[in-house]
Amino acid sequence: MGCRTEVSDARPRRPRVFISLLAIALLACALAPRTVEADEPPVLRVAGETGETLKWTVSGTRNTYRLSTKGPGIQFSIIVVGRTYTPPAVPGATITYRVKAAYNESVWSNAVSIEYPSSEEPPEEGEPPSEEEPPEEPTGAGVGRPKYRLDAATYFDPFGIPLYVPWLENHVSGVLAYPSFGDRYVKVRPTVSYHDPSTEGFSPLNAANIERYILKVKRDAGVGYAGPFVDDVNWSVGYRDGGQSRTLEPEKHELATLLAAIRAAEPNAEIEINSQYHDIWPLMKAHDPDVERALRLVDVVTKEFGVGPSAGISTAQDYLEFTHYVDALHAKGIQTVLTGDYHNNNVPTMEYNLATYFLINNGDDFVSGVNQTPLNWWSGFNVNLGEALGPRERSASGVWTRRFSRGVVYTVEPGASTQTIALGRRLHSAEWGSVESITLAPRQGAVLVE
Repeated sequence: MGCRTEVSDARPRRPRVFISLLAIALLACALAPRTVEADEPPVLRVAGETGETLKWTVSGTRNTYRLSTKGPGIQFSIIVVGRTYTPPAVPGATITYRVKAAYNESVWSNAVSIEYPSSEEPPEEGEPPSEEEPPEEPTGAGVGRPKYRLDAATYFDPFGIPLYVPWLENHVSGVLAYPSFGDRYVKVRPTVSYHDPSTEGFSPLNAANIERYILKVKRDAGVGYAGPFVDDVNWSVGYRDGGQSRTLEPEKHELATLLAAIRAAEPNAEIEINSQYHDIWPLMKAHDPDVERALRLVDVVTKEFGVGPSAGISTAQDYLEFTHYVDALHAKGIQTVLTGDYHNNNVPTMEYNLATYFLINNGDDFVSGVNQTPLNWWSGFNVNLGEALGPRERSASGVWTRRFSRGVVYTVEPGASTQTIALGRRLHSAEWGSVESITLAPRQGAVLVE
């Protein structure tokens, strides 16, 4: 179940003979690396007299960074203000760290590891602590502006020219591209490369097919992709696609092995997978070893169809479970992408999806739409709600709310009754216009800004 919006997109691309040499030259110029680029990842190193302090170069505009920590039985991320941090020692373990500018202003840095000795002498009595507690994440900062992830499938090809580079820079935070045509985007925005092991001749997975897949990943890394987008990471037999095996094993185990091979080949890659929520979430709760192994390796998990009708999130309990699922991914340092529903490409579905995105967004998540272009752009993705004033809330009537410094979002969960909400002031929505009250049916949402 790919994220493509056109069946023909899965086929290899042929050279575009209609692009003139002049256009290619202009594109190369426009997409050439800048001397100072906010999206350039920081360079991470280990410093200090004991070799246990992390330092990194400037990236982004906020002096705020997300530090990822991975080790045996450990995987989490924290927010750090500033460019130095001494993590707590984990005796007897080798811990790997990466850092990026917070709020998706850069991709992940190189990885560095610290091998901690098996035991440490206790500090002398009265000795001050060796480090301060890491600063807390600024409350709600960066949460009220959507991070739009462009799916640059074939429909977007006419806009992959220099004329539209400023539009990409102003509207898009990341790109899902399809090599090699998509190579043109890697200097504009952090870009992941689409490869589907189930439909591109790599299934059933085995050592030889995994090796061939890794060759594509290495090729893409060499031209500047942030990492691979691995489509159809389908764990259970009922979700298998394309050439995937219709027996549970060895395919389930080999999916985790594929991800391990990617991480081994490209340690600094941002690995994104597309696994269906109803497939992976029960396995996460059951502590399936292959799924747990995979989630120690990946950085982003896509939620195909978002919460649109095709997602099948049709009960109040399932909607609640979905929020818990995203929380569980966040706790592992994994971000999410809520894609559009290409079977239901309409404004009510986009508004409900965007409102749900704002309920769960921690500042690093992405949202997407279907076939959005400079000439066909839904204004709802331009919203800026400001800082989140707190977490999401649910009322007994099934209304979900999250408040921001410049607005508020509401959804009505599946199965609830239609709700009329008095806003107490005039607010504006891309779908609902300027309103002082709003009536929402089940599976509808509203993103309202001052």
